[in-house]
Amino acid sequence: MISLSAKGLTHGEIAAHLAEVYGAEVSKQMITAITDRVMEGLAEWQSRPLDAVYAVIFIDAINVKIREGQVANLCRPNTRLAA
Repeated sequence: MISLSAKGLTHGEIAAHLAEVYGAEVSKQMITAITDRVMEGLAEWQSRPLDAVYAVIFIDAINVKIREGQVANLCRPNTRLAA
């Protein structure tokens, strides 16, 4: 529901979509109440104080098929730790 609203669908279009896809009858008022409640929580989350440092782990790998007589998988992982 939130993603449909974010894509610009009206509450009536969202209600019609939910009825068509899921067979759920949801009023425009309920959709308004749900999206308003989520937006309130989002605003609180966006205005929270941030920590000074966040640890980040970056994991990447490349998987290459090599043919030497028969096909073999070669996986080379690459991991980085940043703080």
